[in-house]
Amino acid sequence: MMLFYATYPVSISCLCYFLIIAKEFTDVFYRSKRLHTMSICQLRRDSVDLVSEQDYISNLPRNMKEEILMKLPIKEAVRTSLLSTKWKYAWMSIPNLVFIEDSSRSNLIRLVDQVLSLHRGRILQFKLVIRHVCNEAFNRWMLILSRNGIKNLHIEWGRVEKCCIMHVLPSFIGFKCLRTLKLLKFKLEGISVERLISSCPLLERLELCGIIEYDCLVIRSRNLKWLSIIGKFCDLCLETPNLCFAYINLECYLGDDDNFSLPSKNYKSNILRVLGSLSMIKKLGLYKVFLKYLAIGRIAEALPVPLYRLTEICIDFSLHFPNEVAAAFWLFKCAPKLKVLSSKLDIDHENAPPSALAQSFWEEKGIDSNLFNCLEIVNIYSFLYPKSILKFAKFVLSTAPMLEKLVISEKEIDSLPDADGKELKNKLTSFPRLSKMAKIEFV
Repeated sequence: MMLFYATYPVSISCLCYFLIIAKEFTDVFYRSKRLHTMSICQLRRDSVDLVSEQDYISNLPRNMKEEILMKLPIKEAVRTSLLSTKWKYAWMSIPNLVFIEDSSRSNLIRLVDQVLSLHRGRILQFKLVIRHVCNEAFNRWMLILSRNGIKNLHIEWGRVEKCCIMHVLPSFIGFKCLRTLKLLKFKLEGISVERLISSCPLLERLELCGIIEYDCLVIRSRNLKWLSIIGKFCDLCLETPNLCFAYINLECYLGDDDNFSLPSKNYKSNILRVLGSLSMIKKLGLYKVFLKYLAIGRIAEALPVPLYRLTEICIDFSLHFPNEVAAAFWLFKCAPKLKVLSSKLDIDHENAPPSALAQSFWEEKGIDSNLFNCLEIVNIYSFLYPKSILKFAKFVLSTAPMLEKLVISEKEIDSLPDADGKELKNKLTSFPRLSKMAKIEFV
């Protein structure tokens, strides 16, 4: 079970003191478990006797009690109320609550209801890993949390094989203090993702994992700084002007490539709808088939504002398709301060045999020779076909005046026959380099 740990530093003396207390606490706790058949009065008298000589536990400061309780599973934290009268209500004020369902649905629902109903003070962090759908209880919990000033919310569907469809009441008003939201393998109904996010005005960090969206996935948030999306969708629109870090993994494109269209008067390319407002972006990761989605329709000539802060790009694209290559190079052009480029080349699209490699693209005048003026590090961590890496590496080495190193994964080279692998290495190391500092490393 994942637990929340303290992040502030402690001195050696404090740590030793804490270890002594933890030992005393462990002795009392496990003795109380052995005596679970005794009456509550007997157990309390026994606990008092155990700490009568040196009553460290009962007299601990409130903040130290909270630290100990937050390191325990929620069930065990509640059971500490049996230790003494001073611990009876201590668990009711812990700000971090973690619930992980194992097998019994009814036990989890009852436990969450009891804890939330008895809890006093603010709930800053709430984590729920659940295996059974419980819409009525879910709506009840969300309502309680929205009134407690929650800042971090983590909800995870604990089954791998499918997503959980959760129905959220349309009357839900949102989380006014929420700063971190993490939804794993959930599909919301009754309220859209757009409305949920817009109802969290202070949201800074958003993670959507395993999401399925057949309509346009719209994310509007002025304060959002960190975004991660993993899932399947047919369209994406980001209106996040202060976003600094974005990682988008499109596992499957649910749209129609041939019939893709938007109203002609308001038509924007996919690139503009996704990247048009990201003027503050520093690091951008585009994975799986997301570049295929960006390449649909016309590629915009320029963004409203160049991505001057963007210094690192991680991207998967296939050199088999000129449209994808054009979209990737257009993105590089919009990031004039790009320093680090990590790429997985020739991702395995369907119906993309090696013979489809767009050889002529590299001879076209459309490729700007000033594309990588600030580029310092290039990482190529995967490729399927030797010809593709030779073309790409040759272009980078000949156009990047500040390049320090080109790092290539040796895994794919080792999978080639010895002669082919040796020939590939020789060609890579023999390419002319615009930068005198440039080195080729095989890792």
